[in-house]
Amino acid sequence: MAPFGGRFVVHGGDVEVVENNWPGHLIVIEFPDSQHVRDWYRSRAYQYQQNLELRTHNSESDVIFVDGVEHPHKAMDVLG
Repeated sequence: MAPFGGRFVVHGGDVEVVENNWPGHLIVIEFPDSQHVRDWYRSRAYQYQQNLELRTHNSESDVIFVDGVEHPHKAMDVLG
């Protein structure tokens, strides 16, 4: 991930479920922008060095790419 500017923000850790259900673990990786995450995900380093195969053959997971928000950010910026 490092060559693409990626860093772990959350990697496992304790989860306290306060509403509804949570199925398992959470991993959040931050990248500088959406192009960097796409380049990393499609890279030979990720696709062909057992990372993808290890994850898909040993877990049920959802993978999503989502844009973050600029700081400072208020909920009303997107809700209002």
